[in-house]
Amino acid sequence: MIPPYLTDLSNKFAPALGNHIWQSTLFAGAIALLTLAFRNNRARVRYWLWLAASLKFLVPFSLLVAVGTRFAVPRPSAASRLDLYAAMQQASEPFAQAAIARTIPSSAAASPLHLSPVLLAAWLCGVLVVFVIWYLRWRQVHAFVREAAPLSHGREWETLRRLERAERLSRPIDIFVSHASLEPGIFGIARPVLLWPKGISERLADAHLHAILAHELWHVRRRDNLAAALHMFVEALFWFNPVVWWMGVRLLNERERACDEAVLESGLDRQVYAESILKICEFCVGSPVPCVSGVTSADLKQRITRIMSERLARKLDLGRKLLLAAAAVLAVAAPIAAGMLHAGPRAPSARAAEFRDSKGMVVEYSSVSIAPSKSSGANGVLMIGPNEFVSKDAPLQQVIRVAYGVEDDRIIGAPAWLGTEKYDLEAKGGDLGARKEGLEQRAGEQKMMLQALLTERMNLAVHRETRELTVFALTLASTGPKLREAGAADAGSRPGIRLDHQAFLGHGVPVDALLWHLSRQLHRTVINQTGLSDMYDFTLTLPQGVAPGINEPPPSESDERAIVAAVEQQLGLKLEPRKASMRVLVIDHVERPVETHAQSPTAAAAIPAFQLVSVKANKSGNEFSNMNVSLLPGDASAPTGGLFSGTNVPLISYINFAYKLTGSQLQLVLPTVPSWVITDKFDLQAHADGNPSNDQLRLVLQSVLADRFGLATHYETRQLAVFALVLAKPGTTGSQLNLHVDNPPCSSAPPAVDGRSPFPETVAGGLPADCGRIEALPSSRLRVGARKIPIGLLAATLPQMHNLDRPVVDQTGLAGNYDFAFEWTARRVDRANPRGDKPAPEFVRDLNDQLGLRLEPQTGSSEVFVIDRVDKPAER
Repeated sequence: MIPPYLTDLSNKFAPALGNHIWQSTLFAGAIALLTLAFRNNRARVRYWLWLAASLKFLVPFSLLVAVGTRFAVPRPSAASRLDLYAAMQQASEPFAQAAIARTIPSSAAASPLHLSPVLLAAWLCGVLVVFVIWYLRWRQVHAFVREAAPLSHGREWETLRRLERAERLSRPIDIFVSHASLEPGIFGIARPVLLWPKGISERLADAHLHAILAHELWHVRRRDNLAAALHMFVEALFWFNPVVWWMGVRLLNERERACDEAVLESGLDRQVYAESILKICEFCVGSPVPCVSGVTSADLKQRITRIMSERLARKLDLGRKLLLAAAAVLAVAAPIAAGMLHAGPRAPSARAAEFRDSKGMVVEYSSVSIAPSKSSGANGVLMIGPNEFVSKDAPLQQVIRVAYGVEDDRIIGAPAWLGTEKYDLEAKGGDLGARKEGLEQRAGEQKMMLQALLTERMNLAVHRETRELTVFALTLASTGPKLREAGAADAGSRPGIRLDHQAFLGHGVPVDALLWHLSRQLHRTVINQTGLSDMYDFTLTLPQGVAPGINEPPPSESDERAIVAAVEQQLGLKLEPRKASMRVLVIDHVERPVETHAQSPTAAAAIPAFQLVSVKANKSGNEFSNMNVSLLPGDASAPTGGLFSGTNVPLISYINFAYKLTGSQLQLVLPTVPSWVITDKFDLQAHADGNPSNDQLRLVLQSVLADRFGLATHYETRQLAVFALVLAKPGTTGSQLNLHVDNPPCSSAPPAVDGRSPFPETVAGGLPADCGRIEALPSSRLRVGARKIPIGLLAATLPQMHNLDRPVVDQTGLAGNYDFAFEWTARRVDRANPRGDKPAPEFVRDLNDQLGLRLEPQTGSSEVFVIDRVDKPAER
């Protein structure tokens, strides 16, 4: 069994660790290439480059990215920069965050994601082993120092003091004479001491002794023991990465070569210095740990060859200094720039709702009110006057259409609420009506004022793109146009188009005016290719069943065909679908103008900022689906740290979690969606800032679904056939349904993940140990149980349990919370045609015998979740 805390650690830190290792290894590769440019320069340059590569493993780039976000330059539209950031992020963070989900009932142990805690445990064991090895070796040297005798006179002491005075060292280094055959070396970091092997001085001439001590003093001056200890720490943490061990060898080689160069630059004879090193190698062994700086480290043959070479290492010229400086700036500036690119859209200014006209005069609405609509009218109201703009009982997407002059199909990235939640907006004032400019110019200026208003009140940030869309081209039918030219007798009548029940009555209007209404009715851009330029009268009666109006939902395919046929038959004009490159409006950011209830009943919190990692189709054919949140009734999801992750999951499951659907709502919506919503599988990942609640995570997923799947939804209350859940015998429940008793106490902890079993921990009686949620229990049939839940939750779940054809409403009259266990026989469900069925006799009997409940067919009110639109995502 994998301990739950290891699972939590792996879920939170393993993906970040993987990205950090990848970035640091890539950085080390860049340093390796950079050292080639300095191969003929002094070794200390390459040493510091390798040390920087080592320390990078201790400093995540994400820290610098976070710094960049604090210095980001505000901007109104971030799409192109966000695309650049996303590309950078995909290259620098290739590891998706793994998470473990619980499913009903499936073999969770089969998921490869359960390897994450195992790998975490293996890594911790490896870290411990490396630390123990280093510690034992350090203790060995420490024992030699502890047993060594301090030296206060003699050739060694005098030579060392003379070198210290020449090098102007502020603190003298103590010498300890050891009986071990260990080479001379510096031990310690804060207060280093020189460990000198007994008897070696008799084998060294004064010149040799001087050379060895000068070498050791350079180790002290360079603080090589501290740098070596830091890299040992890196090797212990990242023991599995061969790059860190390879860098350790490079650091050791360049460290000794740098000390060799420093000693030779002081004027010491090359041959004497080489002989000194060979004598030490002949009679002593090297240090067992890199953080004890000695003499004999690194490749001896190459080292002696370099020492005896007459060629001196070159100093850095101006070009290489600039290269080194540029590399250092780039290493720090690149992640900071990435953070600046990732900043959110610009906050609006206090005067964002004002607009300056061509003469520099400020033109703005004198009063603006926006409030959720409380009207129950069937159609919205849109009025545009010289000094006012009114939109009532209509979605705010209507205001965006007017402000930017685009149709619904040319508004990209709009959240679902923008087209479903209704508001009343009134903007009045300004002096457009008193201006002498033409009507067209005044209309254009009012659009700019509306855009400024949307920026201020809704934090709307947009940009324009060109995309290929399927539009309608309005052309002449083979019969010719059936429009009537507006006669001179009608010149005094007021031109325009009005709605009379199912008919649009046009009088003295151009064809373009008809296009506006057709576009609104079809929710599709219509372009004029008729060649007609006069003013016309016409009557267009919509087919029966097609509701007229500018705020109706998009028509079904059959209604669309009926509208196209009516236009051709009544007006002699033809609507032909065509591909066309159109300028579209992409919404980068938008907020509700006032604090209102979220679109779903559970979404009460504000949506946190989030990053969409990926949405892609999964064509593996695997039956196993994995989400890091639970779909169990009662919201059994543990906190995810802001990550939402799903692998091989049908879209309907994402919708189920995003809107926290009840079993009744899910059953009612299944027959209304395209079959691919249930059968096609998708991988989806998004990450929200901070540590959001599950309801806030739902808001993130709602936004992702609206963006990538064009999902538009709403709730409504309907009168329909239902099952009433009642007591089979008044005042009596079944043996498996009992009033909750808090013994043992309920656990408030999130559900634990058991690597061996998909079922929860149970208490006496076989019920789940956790409370407040319905969970799967082991059985040869289907079995669920719960502790401390209201009967209403059980009623809402029954349709999903047995694929019932109608909602179930609680009419038991049972108050308080109950414990229950319920077992029934599975029913085969065709997910491609998910029509519900009436309860099987066996299910009715089980419900009566075990819980003392029965289902009565009735007619009643039920809140229904409606999907207005959903599209297959384009491959990205």
